[in-house]
Amino acid sequence: MKIVFLFGEICSGKSTYDFGHHTVKLTVSNVVKRLMQSDDREVLQNSKHLDNQIADMIADDIWHYQNFVFDDVHTTPDYFVIDGIRQYSILQLLEQYLQKEFPEIPLEYKWLEVDKDERKRRFEARKDPKDTLTFEEAEKRDNELGLSELFSILKEQNKI
Repeated sequence: MKIVFLFGEICSGKSTYDFGHHTVKLTVSNVVKRLMQSDDREVLQNSKHLDNQIADMIADDIWHYQNFVFDDVHTTPDYFVIDGIRQYSILQLLEQYLQKEFPEIPLEYKWLEVDKDERKRRFEARKDPKDTLTFEEAEKRDNELGLSELFSILKEQNKI
């Protein structure tokens, strides 16, 4: 099994990226929705100050999977995907947790790069009710959360 951190800008294809049949996917936005008790993108993108709580909830979710899935060779997935981290601080906390709790499981990092015009086309085509911001506003908020900084750090560390 591998744990994969899947990153990308809004509408880059993270939610549709296919790792195959034996995959468990944990989407960070779902964790943030539970924490903030909202589906509204504008509300969710105001979560930068909650990075420790978000990381703790993700670690707790991983722990629950470990207890019920990882221990049985028949149910252990090929990939455990953590999709949509926007802040480097969350990634650091999860890396520390995973290296301590599961040192034998390799970590992999994947950044999905898609042209801005294509991402905007996808955003406008999906007509999702949770998209209360324009594409430009949502993209700006993601970068304010730390996505562009995260990209730079991962590139600098040769992880992507």
